[in-house]
Amino acid sequence: MHNLRFGFFDGSGMSPQSRILMFYSFETETNLPRSGILHYHLEEKRFVGPRHDGELTAAAMEFLQSSGRIVPAQP
Repeated sequence: MHNLRFGFFDGSGMSPQSRILMFYSFETETNLPRSGILHYHLEEKRFVGPRHDGELTAAAMEFLQSSGRIVPAQP
């Protein structure tokens, strides 16, 4: 993945206490653009919906933590 970017869909109409809606975009190794939406369920502490690449969800989790939207898990 190259040029990976994330952003939030604030004001999407979904309860911010239950889910975080975020978009992503990147380019593949062969320079094909890809984009989509990720749903993170706060109570379940996981991404919900279609299966996503592990690298993508790991980067998304890091983005959520660095933005202060979720607290990093304690070991």
